[in-house]
Parts: sequence; structure tokens; C-alpha cells
Amino acid sequence: MIGELIGARYKVINVLGSGGFGRTYITEDTQRPGNPLCVLKHLTFSSTDPAVLQQVRRLFRAEAETLEQLGRHDQIPRLLAYFEEDQQFYLVQEFVAGHPLSDELVKGFQMSEDEVIPLLQDALGILEFVHAQGVIHRDIKPANLIRRQDGRLVLIDFGAVKTIGNTVAEVTGETNLSMPVYTSGYAASEQCLGRPRFSSDIYSLGMVGIQALTGLHPAQLPHDYGTSDVVWRNRAIASDELATVIDTMVRYHFAERYQSASDALQALRHVIMTAPTIVLNATAASTPPNSSAPDSFDRTFVRPAIGRSHAAQSASFQNKKTLTRMGLAILGTATVAILVRSFAEAPVSLPWASQTISPIANEIRDRISSGEKLLNKWRLASSKKQEGINQFAAGHYDQSVAILEVARQQNRSDPEILIYLNNARIGAKKSYLIAVVAPLGNTLDSALEILRGAAQAQDEINQAGGINGVPLRVEIADDNNQIELAQQIAETLANDPNVLGVVGHGISDTTLTAAKVYQEKQLVMVSPVSSAVQLAESGDYIFLTTPTDRQTAKALKDYMMNHLNKRRVVIFHNSNSTYSQSLKDEFKDALYYSSVKDANVVDEIDLSQPDFDAEESVHQAIANNRADVLMLATDAAVIEKAIRVIESNNRRLPVLAGDSLFAFKVPKIAKEKAVGTVFAVPIDLTGSPFLQRSVKLWGQGNLMSWRTALSYDATKTLIAAISRNQTRSGIQQAMSQSDFSAPGAKGTVNFKPRAIARRNRPT
Repeated sequence: MIGELIGARYKVINVLGSGGFGRTYITEDTQRPGNPLCVLKHLTFSSTDPAVLQQVRRLFRAEAETLEQLGRHDQIPRLLAYFEEDQQFYLVQEFVAGHPLSDELVKGFQMSEDEVIPLLQDALGILEFVHAQGVIHRDIKPANLIRRQDGRLVLIDFGAVKTIGNTVAEVTGETNLSMPVYTSGYAASEQCLGRPRFSSDIYSLGMVGIQALTGLHPAQLPHDYGTSDVVWRNRAIASDELATVIDTMVRYHFAERYQSASDALQALRHVIMTAPTIVLNATAASTPPNSSAPDSFDRTFVRPAIGRSHAAQSASFQNKKTLTRMGLAILGTATVAILVRSFAEAPVSLPWASQTISPIANEIRDRISSGEKLLNKWRLASSKKQEGINQFAAGHYDQSVAILEVARQQNRSDPEILIYLNNARIGAKKSYLIAVVAPLGNTLDSALEILRGAAQAQDEINQAGGINGVPLRVEIADDNNQIELAQQIAETLANDPNVLGVVGHGISDTTLTAAKVYQEKQLVMVSPVSSAVQLAESGDYIFLTTPTDRQTAKALKDYMMNHLNKRRVVIFHNSNSTYSQSLKDEFKDALYYSSVKDANVVDEIDLSQPDFDAEESVHQAIANNRADVLMLATDAAVIEKAIRVIESNNRRLPVLAGDSLFAFKVPKIAKEKAVGTVFAVPIDLTGSPFLQRSVKLWGQGNLMSWRTALSYDATKTLIAAISRNQTRSGIQQAMSQSDFSAPGAKGTVNFKPRAIARRNRPT
């Protein structure tokens, strides 16, 4: 086998493993310069039945498409090729140089909390992306987490060969060859029973964290006889805050765990942000200005905030040294200077005392960029995009322009590239600055839709010569749909006097929180997508280009009663979401004030409840409540559960939904079961000149949505206001005038007087 050439291209140099229906090899790609290494997975089975082969081809193609999509994340191996040869099937993936995490988890060696937190944070970030694609990994374990040479973790082995092989086993009756797609000790109970969920992956990762903290394999740990939960705290040194997060990750019953990687990641980040900042080495901290820093403050000794220095984690494994809680500490003012320079274009003068840059401040700086750093890390950035960003950060704007133009030719649909390109063209020249805040996390598609609207408006005005001859610069900020981050980003933007206005945020909860800051600091915010009725009451610096939930609810009510001629409805909602509660309440009010006696809500089902069961809930709605319509007043946080409602309904009852569920993920996962679902969205772009311009700019029309159009409108209103007055108060006054208007994606955008409607929205 060693030395064999597969596919007339891949030379086998080592066998990684074999069993059941699969073999895995390390091979050399003989048709690429330098013969780089790659991983080749071989699906083997003996059937020659044409029907079986056809089914395998279909499954194989589907799995390959999934791996192709997942490989866009820079911490998941890229799919390089897949092919069939002599009725045998092969997958070729990127080879990741590094070592498995299992090498670090030496039996009896306990990692410190400051090593485990970044490990969990890194892996949860990958899982957040994986789950956002509708994929469950099913085999999270140390051997499948590779520590790359730069210290970052890479998630490997998505079990494609096992999954296809087990399906073949069922079809051919060769069940003795089937293999479990999990590893004992790391797998949750429901996964062992063949019913994995997204939270099953969270359980497995939590067990990895426990192994790291205790130095024990999960199989060595006892379980509570009453709850069946793993007992581990007495074998580890960990803070109560971290232990609580891990306990929630590994609850025996899946309903009691975090239901998404985003939830777990948010809880972990809360642990990081609430941990104390410790200043070590008081002598160094008191070093007077302009004096030389002692040798002990060499850059190699700096460990910045938790979750940032992955290379340091790898070094700590090699040295096996006990580390002080430096992940949350700053080593004197010399370190402060290093960290500040890494986030600013010029040195920053700070008062010389025992002051530190907190992990929170670093977190926020990492989430704001006008071109000096990559924010969309969920999809693999081309080398040209990263090179252009590097040149931008170095202040080499001409070089950045040339490189980003090439990057844009490679990927015309990326709004981050276009925004950075326009900013690079401005360089150091005078410009007007606005910010656009979008959640570049598990709702990435929606965030990109928002960014495209702002990018298109910026590109159009700058191509036309700017605002009264001055170009528009756009700064991107990522709040990841987290309330605390949204508030901190809002404060950062509001405290920057150069920022003249904000387009954002992504959901009503974060927008309401940020609105309080913007109103207090008197910075105009235009919300393109958040529609909670409360936003209309947030103050005279807050504007909306989207209708409130009151208009959305009325449209859904009218469709249900006049088009469907239905009266009995069950509402699915998320009690933890301001948007969801707002839409639910407005829909109920719309039914009540319709004066139709038999129109009523027969039940309300909360998707945020830990015992929520989609199939049972739909059955109850149909059989017990005799509903004739299902209404999904849900938000992006519970979109997976909402999709399961659609799947469980399977087109038996009409389904109505708010604009938050209008996302690519719904038809992608629910497929034909989602056909017929009716969404209430604010704008129809069919046949509009804006859509035609968008297709020309972005290269395809299916990327355009109501979010893009209303983000475009929001940016255009700020542009129009800045053309009248270049101060924050002047912009607010301009937008509040009765004669104010701006050209929008479809018609003219203006705002109703607050005294009449008590809200700012398009006429």
C-alpha cells in the first residue's frame, strides 16, 4: 500500500487508520508543486448492486458538498477533491501540520484554568460555525482537535466515511461492519442511542474540558446515581464560574444543556470578562516614563487576555510549567505599551501608573475595523484579502488598494472587501466616518446582508465624488448578537468624536441596549433590521428604516384572516427575546382589535424552554388545540428549533413567520417541508433598479434581501443628513426635519414626525 498511486495523483506515504468501511492515508499530491501532503479517505465496500452504488454516489456527493462548505472556516481542513475510481470513493482534504490535543492531555497532568478556557473558547468558536451550517460533528474528542503550528485548534474528522458506510450497511445488510459515529466516554446519551443533537457536540467538548482539568479520561469519572451527571469537580482546580459553564455543557439530559454553541460561548466569555484583572510586578509598574523597561519584559513573555495567545498555550504544554493567572493579567506598563501598539496605528500616551488595558477593552478593539483587521473569520479569507488588510494596517494604502481589487475580483460577494477597498482608496485623506454594526457570528448570512447594503451605499457615493466632495469612510463592528458586547461597542463608538452616525445593530435586544447609549451620548443610530415597538420610544437620536413589529403583525394577521380564511392559531415564540415577545404581543393585539369573534390564539409555546419538543408541540397544536395555523414569532437565537417545528409540521398546517426567520438556513435544512411558509418582510425588490445595480455590483441576485435594502436605506439617510450638516446634533436635526428625504432602494426614504407617530420609520 505504501507508495501506491491513487487516482493517478495521490501517492500513499502512511496509513493513519482503517476499519469498517473506511481507510485513511497521508498522501503526497504529485501534481502540485512541492508535492504537498494531504489526507485521503477511502470508502470501501463490496456491493456491486447498481441501486446501492447510486445511493452511495448521492450520499457521497452530499457529504462532499458539506465538507466543502465547512472547509471555508480556517480551523477546519479544506476539501481539496473527491472522486470515484473503480466503484471506490475517495475524499481528499488539507493536511494540518501540528499535534492532536490528546498529546497534551497526558494522563495525570492537570491543565490550569487559564489553559482550558482558551481551549474551550477556540473549539466553541469552531462549533458555532459548524452548527450554523446545520451540521453535527458527532465525534468531538482530543484526537480530533489538532493544535496547529500557530497554536490554534483545528477540528477534523467529520465522520463522512462512517456516516456513508453505516447507510450502506443498512442497505446491504452488512450491519456487522457498521461503526458508531461517536467515541465512548465523550458521547452524550442521546447520541449513543442514535439521536444526536447540536447539544451532543457541546457535551463532548465539555468532557474534553473536564479531562483537561482533571487529568482523567472521561471513562474514569463516576456519575451521580440520581441525576446521571458526571462527578468531576472534586478532582479539579477550577473557579465556580468555569465549573458552572462546564457542568451546563455536560448535563446528562440534553434539554438541560446549552442548546447552541453560541450560548455556551457567551457564557464562557462572561466568565472571561467578569474575572479580575491582576497587575503583577509592582516595581515594573512604577517605572518612570522614558526609562528603559527591564529585560524581563521581553515581548516573548507577554500573554495577553485569555483566548488570544494560542501559541502560548502550546508553549505551556511543552514546558509543563505551573502558570500564574496571567491570562487575565497585564505585566506592568511595558506590556501595556506593547498591547496598545498592536491595536493602534500610532503610539498611545497613557498615564504612567499601575493602569492596565482590560481584557474587555482588547475584546472590543478586536471587533472594530475600518480595514486594519479581518472581522469575518467564519469564512476562509483569500490570501489576497489578508494581504490587503496587512498592507492597510501598515498604512500602505496604495498597495492595499491594488491587492484588495484583486481580492474583490476573486470574491465579488464579500462586503468586507468592498468596504475596506473604499477605505483604502481614501487612505489618510479627509473623510466622514460612520459605523455599521452587524453580528458576524452564528447569524453570518444576515450580517453579510446588512454589510452589503452599507457597502453599496458607500461605493455609490464615493464613486460619485463623495459627500460634497468628501469621501465616506465606513467602520465595521461585530457585536455577535450579544447584549454586553453591543453596549461596549456602542460606548466605544459614541466616545469616538469622528463617528458621525451608526447603522445597526442586528437584533432588537442588542439594538435596544445600544440605543440607550447612543441617545445619552447624542449619536444618531439608524436601525435597518430591528423592529421591536419599544425602539420607536428610544429617543430622538434613534431612527428606523424598518417597520415596527406592529406593521409586521398586522400584515400576518391580514394574510391569515383574509387570504387563508383561518381563525385558530398557535404562536411559537422565544420568551428571552425582545423581538419575539414584541411580535407575539403585537400579533395578539392585531387579532383582538380585528373584532372577529372567533379569531383567537389557542396556545403559546415557548421554544426557549429546556423541555421543548418540536414534534410533540406540533402534535398538540393539531390534535389537542385544533389549530389551523402555526405562527412563528421567533428570532435567530432559536432558529434551529423553529426549523424543527416546520419539519415536524411537514406542510400539514399553514405556517406564518416574521422577518427574522427569512434566512437561507430555513429552506436549506427544512427543504421541501418549508415550501409554502409565508414570511412577512418589509420590502419586495422584484424588478427594482436597486436589484439590478446590486446584481452588477455583487455578481449575483440571490444575495439581495430586505436586510440589504434597508441597510442601504439607513446608510443613504446618514449620507443625506451629513451633506446638510457634519455635526452629530446637526445630523439629528436634519433627519428630524419634515422636508428631509433620501433616495432609497425602492422609493424615497423619509421619517414621520415624532409628534404624530411617535416613531421614526419610512412613510
